Parts: sequence; C-alpha cells; structure tokens
Amino acid sequence: MRWGIRHWLPIAKFALWSLRNPGASFKQFYAESAANSFAIDKSHSSLGPNLKPGGLASARRTFDRFIKYGIRPNHTVVDYGCGTLRVGALFIEFLEADRYIGLDIDERILAAGREQLSDEIVGTKRPTLEIITEDSLARVAARNPRWVCSNGVLQHVPPDELDEYFASLSRLIHAGATGLLFSHTGHESRRTSLKSWVHDFDQLHAAAKAHGMQLERLNRKGTIMELRSAKGA
Repeated sequence: MRWGIRHWLPIAKFALWSLRNPGASFKQFYAESAANSFAIDKSHSSLGPNLKPGGLASARRTFDRFIKYGIRPNHTVVDYGCGTLRVGALFIEFLEADRYIGLDIDERILAAGREQLSDEIVGTKRPTLEIITEDSLARVAARNPRWVCSNGVLQHVPPDELDEYFASLSRLIHAGATGLLFSHTGHESRRTSLKSWVHDFDQLHAAAKAHGMQLERLNRKGTIMELRSAKGA
C-alpha cells in the first residue's frame, strides 16, 4: 500500500520508541500508546472511556455474534484481549457470577476497563481481570473455561509475534475451551497501518497447528474463525 506522511510519522515514532526501549516488543509499544491516549482523553474506536461515535453499537453487534455460537450464561468465558471492556461489559452483564475472565497485556488498559464498571456489577458478577502472563494463563486454564473469545486482537499482532499469540491461546484451548477469533484475513499478510495487519489465513492455520490446534473459518470471508485442540478435531 502507498502511505503518506500521516503513516510514516507514526512509524518514525515507533522507531524512536524502540531506540529508547531496546528489546521491547510491539505489544509493549501498543499498550503504551493506548494508555497515553486514555491520559489525554483521546477518542478511540474500541478502547478507553471516550469511544468514537458508533463504538457502543459496534460492541453490541460483536457481542451478539459471539452469543449466537452457543455461549450461555453458565459458561466460563475468557475475553482474550479484553481491552477496556467495550464488549466485555456486555459479557459480564450476561454471564453468571464468576464466569467472566478478561485478559489483556497491560494493567493500565485493565484499569481503564474497571472504571467503566459499577460497584454493583463488580460485587454481583465478580469478573476476573488479569494481565496475560504464564501464571495467569495457568490459573485461568485451571478454571476449565468453555470459550475463549478474541475480538479484533489478531489485527494488532505483527507477524513475528503470531507464535506467541497462539502459544498463549493453546494453554486455554488444551484445557478444553473452544476459541472464537474475530479478525479480517487476506490472501497475503500485509501491514495496513502502524498498528494493524491483515494476516494470510494459511499462516494463521500453520501457527495454530504448531501448537497442536486446528483453526477453521466459520464464514466465507474468514473473519470469524474457530480454534480447537487438534486432538478433538
């Protein structure tokens, strides 16, 4: 794709950030960028308290799409890449107490999500919100989740971090969960902006297979994908 100056300037910003943070991953840059946008109350399509117009309606459509695949109030659901609970808040309201688990990469993102929940909802539904780590994945896997939902996360995972993404999901899938991944796919992997990629489905399938999982398209466009343990496929 052809990029103008509005695309190259953010990339230069990332390059400078990388120089100041040697060895840091792209997901750390993404988390810091998101947290900074909360601090200045910048509007965002999917994160933070100041959503762009249509953000809440989009969240409801996404939630309804998840539910139609069989999620019930008594199921334990992991919202992998829960962000600031744009969709997660709807899950928390829908599910029984202690059934919602939100995981994301940075405490600042989770804190912004907690601020969106009323004390009553927190007290009655008791949602779990944790940073994604080896320890937290082990704790969540021990709760035998029925579903792992990951909406719009893959588009922010660069190609060289796909293995880490699927390795983390495998901890939950092999504990018996079924994954539902919502993301655009294409005929080839390509970067669409500073923080976004469209991934080739075959590449995603291979990454899942490397961790003992089977990835299948659930619609013709490949935007909705199901992830299961290959042993049960």
